Amino acid sequence: MHFNSFALCLGLAGLAQAHMEMISPAPFKSKDNPHAGSDVDYSMTAPLDASGSDFPCKGYHSLFGTAQGASVADWDAGSQQTMKITGGANHGGGSCQASLSFDKGKSWQVIHSFIGNCPAAGTSSFDFKVPSDAPSGEAIFAWSWFNQIGNREMYMNCAAVTIKGGSKRASAMSNRPAMFVANVGNGCSTEESSDLEFPDPGPDVSNDSQKTTGPKGTCAKGGSGGGSGSGSGDGAAPSAAPSAPADNGNNGGNNGATPSVPAGGNDGSYNPGNDGGSGAAPSSPAAPAPTKPASGTPDVYVPSSSSATDSGPNSQTSSPGGVFITAPQPAESTAAPSAPSAPADDGAGSSTLLTMTKPAPAAPTSVVTPEPAPAAPTPPATPAAPDTGAGGSGAEEKAGSACTEEGQWNCIGGSKYQRCASGAWSVVQSMAAGTTCSGSKTQAMAFGFGRKLAFRFRRA
Repeated sequence: MHFNSFALCLGLAGLAQAHMEMISPAPFKSKDNPHAGSDVDYSMTAPLDASGSDFPCKGYHSLFGTAQGASVADWDAGSQQTMKITGGANHGGGSCQASLSFDKGKSWQVIHSFIGNCPAAGTSSFDFKVPSDAPSGEAIFAWSWFNQIGNREMYMNCAAVTIKGGSKRASAMSNRPAMFVANVGNGCSTEESSDLEFPDPGPDVSNDSQKTTGPKGTCAKGGSGGGSGSGSGDGAAPSAAPSAPADNGNNGGNNGATPSVPAGGNDGSYNPGNDGGSGAAPSSPAAPAPTKPASGTPDVYVPSSSSATDSGPNSQTSSPGGVFITAPQPAESTAAPSAPSAPADDGAGSSTLLTMTKPAPAAPTSVVTPEPAPAAPTPPATPAAPDTGAGGSGAEEKAGSACTEEGQWNCIGGSKYQRCASGAWSVVQSMAAGTTCSGSKTQAMAFGFGRKLAFRFRRA
């Protein structure tokens, strides 16, 4: 089936508006951040990588302390503040946390937990109180979200803020739990079809849920997240052998080391090592150590199959996940790959939100027009076949570097992509789970779903 220009525009708009993002306080690299300049991430709504390679803050916490990462809000200790979340797909809501870090993102302390209906559809606001014992000075504020339905993911946006009139750092917020971390290759995951019940939500909680379920796997119980190192040591770091040697990573200076817990105690947070920091393995009994990743990847970042979607009954009419697009009604026609005849074209029609999920291997479907291959390939003709989007040889362009063709796509290795926007290349983004891309620096890029279902997007 070929999409017309109208349907294509709606589809691309659906991709751009999928998921949710924080807009206030304005996160690092957000289009709403006055300090971002031309280095803007136009995919702020994307979740963290399932491997945990960009935890925390999608890696943007490294901007803290620079002109681009300057503070965007002044908060008095003990004051009431508001964060605003917006987007086009809230995945049934879920549970969120508001947290603060006073050590450049090495540890996080929860200041408010929102259980259920977080975020709401469209734009919503959530009020919280800045702890009266919060340390004075600049800090990183984080919004983290675990969606109710769809892929098991963790979303996180971070912003630089300034705390005024607070206490001394030595004893600051020592009774606050560490931020909950899951679905990022750390052996802990969340259940679908219900709101996450945080193991330790902290003293400030808003509950608007009809059904809650705790996490599964090897998850932290919370623990004290105080930045002074006086925590309980029950952090959420991915399970790894304590004796594993340090391995320099490539994510903003993370060294990914997992040394034994020092005398001062772990700070209780998921601490994979950021900006020269060292992630300490929890003192509680660890799960069997996973296979050590290849050199150049932090030891603590190990993809886990436990992060896959766990289906379950729910009251929703559908269970969105993966890539959201808009497509004409009625439901798409299907045709076996061996049948050369094209399905009927539905035309422009009205549009609706459609979730494309990875099909079962035994029943492949296709919505592209299959073309019969010639009986005997004779040069120079090449047998035509539906594009599965399994490839892509584009070289990665430096984020923020200049580009000339607005809207140009760059597929990298079939698993990542970036785009020319506002005269500059965006940051490299990972494809959604079960999807691939093809096409190098072109105005059209093919998306493959499970290597069996493919769409080809053409610029109008």
